[in-house]
Amino acid sequence: MSWRAPQGGGPRIPGFDSTDNVFSGGSAGGPPLLSLIVAALAVGLVGLFLAIAFGGSMGQGTAAVPQPTQPPAVLPTAPPAVQPTAAPAATTAPAQATSTPARGAAGIPTEPLGPALVSGTGTPIEIGTDVALLIFNKDQVRVPNGPVTLTFKNLATAVQHNWVLVQGGDDVASAVNDAAQAQVRVTRDSAGSVPPADTPGLLVATPMLNPGEEVTFTFQPPGSGTYEFICTFPGHYVAGMKGVLVVE
Repeated sequence: MSWRAPQGGGPRIPGFDSTDNVFSGGSAGGPPLLSLIVAALAVGLVGLFLAIAFGGSMGQGTAAVPQPTQPPAVLPTAPPAVQPTAAPAATTAPAQATSTPARGAAGIPTEPLGPALVSGTGTPIEIGTDVALLIFNKDQVRVPNGPVTLTFKNLATAVQHNWVLVQGGDDVASAVNDAAQAQVRVTRDSAGSVPPADTPGLLVATPMLNPGEEVTFTFQPPGSGTYEFICTFPGHYVAGMKGVLVVE
């Protein structure tokens, strides 16, 4: 016995019947399946593109963290150049006459010298020089026996002078003057024409005074008598510049 499918019989599955077209929607008149698939694919592609697009922009759209700004570099500037200022002009005070002339060379006295010099004061006297002539303004002076305080002034306008007291007359005075001239040859300066303190017959001598200068000192004569005083600047004693001190 054999079985045989009935012709045209049996149950009918919609859409799978040979007479139904799956892609056309079948006999039921529904939407075509192919159209649904294409639409789904299109929607999927659009969604994919949107996801990529927005995902990339979201990844790049994060707010940039502000970077700290550094202050502009300040370059060191050189200090302003100091302009040299002119030094104030030195002012020179006018030279004042002093009792002791300034001397620079060795062997030229700057203070009175001689064995008769003493400290303290005595009978005051004053002797000067002539303004132009090679003479003393007093050729004789009298004093009592005892210490004498002498102020000697060079009143000349252009010549140096000194005052030298000797114990004796012209012969002693001449020897003392010669000793003074020997000093000129040693010092090579007319200011050095002063007899040394140990010259025989010398009692007291002043240094050479420049015009306008003066010196004061005290001396003790050996006793009553007559003593000659001279100037030992070269040529002055020979020219007659001398006088006498009379001690009573």
